[in-house]
Amino acid sequence: MAWRYGFSAMMVAVAMIAAPVRAPAAAAARTDPWVAAADLFFKIAARDDAIPDAGVPRAVAQDGEGFIWLATDGGLARWDGTGFKSYVTDPTDGSGALPELMVNMVYADRAGLLWLGMSADGLWWRDPQSDRFRRPLNRTALDQAHITLIVDDGGDGLWVGSDVGLGRVRGPDHRATMVRDLPAGAITALHRSRSGALWVAVGTRLFRQAGARFVPIALAGVDGEITGLHDDAAGGLWLATHGSGLHRLAAGTVRHWPLRVDGRSPPLGAIIDAGAGQLWVTSRAGIVTIDPVRARIDRLVHDANLAATLPENGINHLFRDRSGLVWVASDAVLSYVDPAPRRVLGLVGALRPTPTQAVDVAWTLGAAPDGAIWYGSPDGPASRLAPSGKGQPGAVRRLSGARRDAQSFAFTPAGDGFVAGGDGLYQVSRDGRRSRMLSPLPWSRLLIRGTQMFVGGGSDNGRARSGGVATVDLRHPGAPVPTPWSGRLTDPRVRSLAMMPGNLLWVGTARGLNRVDLASDAVTRLVRGDAMSGLRGNYVSTLLADRQGRLWAGTVGGGITILARRPAGWRAVAHIGRRDGLPHDTVDKLLADRGGTIWASTDGGIAQIDPASLTVTPLRAADGVPFTAYWTGGGATMGDGRLMFAGFGGLTLVDPAAPARPATTAPLRFTAIRANGQPVIAPAGQPLTVPTGQRSLTAEFARLDYAGARDQIYAYRLLPYETGWTRTDALHRVARYTNIPPGRATLMIATVTPGAHGGWRIAAPPLTLEIDVARRWFETIAFRILAAVAAFAIVYMLVHLRLRHARARQKHLERLVERRTAELLASQSELEKLAYTDTLTGLGNRRLYGETLSRHLGAARHAPFALLLIDLDRFKQVNDELGHDVGDALLVEVADRLTAAIRQQDSIFRLGGDEFAIIIASLDSSRAIGDMCRRLYAAFADPVIAGPHRLQVMLSIGAVVARAEGLSTEAVYKLADLALYDAKRSGRGTWRLSPTEPGG
Repeated sequence: MAWRYGFSAMMVAVAMIAAPVRAPAAAAARTDPWVAAADLFFKIAARDDAIPDAGVPRAVAQDGEGFIWLATDGGLARWDGTGFKSYVTDPTDGSGALPELMVNMVYADRAGLLWLGMSADGLWWRDPQSDRFRRPLNRTALDQAHITLIVDDGGDGLWVGSDVGLGRVRGPDHRATMVRDLPAGAITALHRSRSGALWVAVGTRLFRQAGARFVPIALAGVDGEITGLHDDAAGGLWLATHGSGLHRLAAGTVRHWPLRVDGRSPPLGAIIDAGAGQLWVTSRAGIVTIDPVRARIDRLVHDANLAATLPENGINHLFRDRSGLVWVASDAVLSYVDPAPRRVLGLVGALRPTPTQAVDVAWTLGAAPDGAIWYGSPDGPASRLAPSGKGQPGAVRRLSGARRDAQSFAFTPAGDGFVAGGDGLYQVSRDGRRSRMLSPLPWSRLLIRGTQMFVGGGSDNGRARSGGVATVDLRHPGAPVPTPWSGRLTDPRVRSLAMMPGNLLWVGTARGLNRVDLASDAVTRLVRGDAMSGLRGNYVSTLLADRQGRLWAGTVGGGITILARRPAGWRAVAHIGRRDGLPHDTVDKLLADRGGTIWASTDGGIAQIDPASLTVTPLRAADGVPFTAYWTGGGATMGDGRLMFAGFGGLTLVDPAAPARPATTAPLRFTAIRANGQPVIAPAGQPLTVPTGQRSLTAEFARLDYAGARDQIYAYRLLPYETGWTRTDALHRVARYTNIPPGRATLMIATVTPGAHGGWRIAAPPLTLEIDVARRWFETIAFRILAAVAAFAIVYMLVHLRLRHARARQKHLERLVERRTAELLASQSELEKLAYTDTLTGLGNRRLYGETLSRHLGAARHAPFALLLIDLDRFKQVNDELGHDVGDALLVEVADRLTAAIRQQDSIFRLGGDEFAIIIASLDSSRAIGDMCRRLYAAFADPVIAGPHRLQVMLSIGAVVARAEGLSTEAVYKLADLALYDAKRSGRGTWRLSPTEPGG
């Protein structure tokens, strides 16, 4: 797979026969097949109209303060992680004016000073103390040049490439001179190598600086204009050209890579060091990547079928910032990517069976002893993904015999695998090519202990149902044999299994937790609400035994409960939930790494938990986590100690042994300051004076950690007037104060991180701004006393006059108030009707549904109720074939029939599209749900007249019963929706009652 994203197969041979160069330390990492299979997740900072003045991005740089600068053909912009500050030719915000809008190049020198290369107005630099743009002091040909290239000279100066030749800017006085030792013509490429040598390309010719002279270099076989130069770790010089591909110059010898895309050679541009020993090249056909160690050329391109690929293929500039992120300026998008993620990887493209097929949805995982990953899909067959043995991932292979809905995998030490799912229990060979059915019944969970395998049931495939726990003798695998104690479990639907010393088997079900003593077959049931269990959710989705002999139980909606053996028996000793830093209270999978640290995937992301202190460290976007939601039970520990989680969108691979993302040194900066509404720049080493007037201060700020910009939490306060901190998020990072008392004050800005038990703490020393608020003449004590006396007299007179006037108007106002009140009540009634009514059907809308459901949930313990979710089968076909007018007419008639079928005390709503909801109030038994569903189906026995069409309507119904208070509307809806999904899978036109009661 030498060309990952689309170069011709002919070029593979070219790449492989090239002589390798000396390998850097990062080479070993690139032979890891899972690292090779991982996708790069490009994140968009801004696109299209979000880029100031809708300019085309041309270049990117990072200044000494840490800000990212974007040069466009519509001006200059400074990016702070969440927003831009624009610089144009006619500013209105007090910032400096550009000499022209077309900015070709932006570059920060070693001192952090920002330099601009203009299209027709030469070279400029930005003075950070005044936020103004200035020219070099002396006049040269660069003043009116088209500047395209800037590099440092290894000291405090710059080399500048332009259409009039090569210039040099020296020293702090910024005096410019022109180089006379080069042929006339535009400088097309410029690079200072690791050894300090300067390389210059003038069109098709290459020169190397030698003292005060520039020596021409012979380039046999290099055709076309040289557009990019960069050296590799072995000392070779890579050349990008405008028509003849890539070339490498080493020891006087040139090797060639004549690239082809769609039958032609793409024009290439500048080359950058992307880190991890790789070079990246701009092109109009994506990003060309160079691995100098293996002399391998790849290409990163936009793929509409894969999430987070390169946003577009027309690349204008690449830049690597100090944190290692690579910024990509393309035709309409500014994006960035971590080019070498190590601790957290995302795999999406590896789940695509063939280049023409969609990516598989992997919702369950198993790690085979041979290093392969087996995964199941809700709507596809179980599959095997294994390394190819050449440092590359192999192709997806479908497992023999195992069909859809695989829910659990288990492996013997010899490597044979077992697959449990909706289509039965299978024994599968280690290569996945041979299989044998052990049971046609649906099974959900597997656990191997010695020569015995425990098999959890409780699934329903529409044809048969299994329940409880059975066993399989691995010496002679056959049909599962039910255990004698299965009937005593809290529920037959098994969702998790764990084995602990002492012959204890823990069984998590949809309605609680069970401890089974295999020696005596004794079963101890633990459910939510028991003081001993400490469970805060009954649906036990995942179990884990840690090194301290404790059991970790992850639940749906109830976080994690930790149980330990005590003299009086097993007891809950701790609980971890969202208030403790867990990303979400629905825990999908618990895994332990080789060091004993616990890792949890949740519906809100992944977290790392210290088993000793129970400190929770969420992994966020800045850590490279590609997905925020995960499948229940989807996770596995690989043989090399890495952890794999099944996410919504792909797989997340965590390497606990890799170093965590270091505590970033990204600075905290003020991005804008306004005093009395006017933009100001804080003077260095002096307090900022706030003049008399409004005495207001507005300070915007940002921590320049771009990978985690939107995860940042800030706090601010103004001393001495505030002792506590005000917290704010990344989208509201501004401190505003008005009417500040005169005198000295200190504004403090800090970033915060979550602390224990829902608290937070200051993460680093705060950023401070000293201010001096000027006093006004009337702020003396004498004036304030006189003003107070005068104000009292005036108020007294005004009150007296006001009372006299009020008496005269009292009756008139009473009549006016009465009339206006009546009008207001009428208007309010009409507005409430509009706000809570679906305009098409006249039913209650989603808003009314939410409030009604919340009200019923508040009284569910005393007044149980049921929620029915109703979906019209094949409604989309009606819209597509008969038109939306017929679809609307059908929805109106369906609403009328549903309304006629329900009881007076029940409620019906349209949630959107063809989705309806019914709340059955005062539920006396589950039988009422069946009665209601039969009435609903009877209501549609006759065809529905929709315009000129007679349509036979079929309904799928999912129901859930709520009997406990304190439940969330989302949890109830999710269970009803799962039941609806089960009804649809069972053939449509039927109904299903959720086997799980929320909170039960």
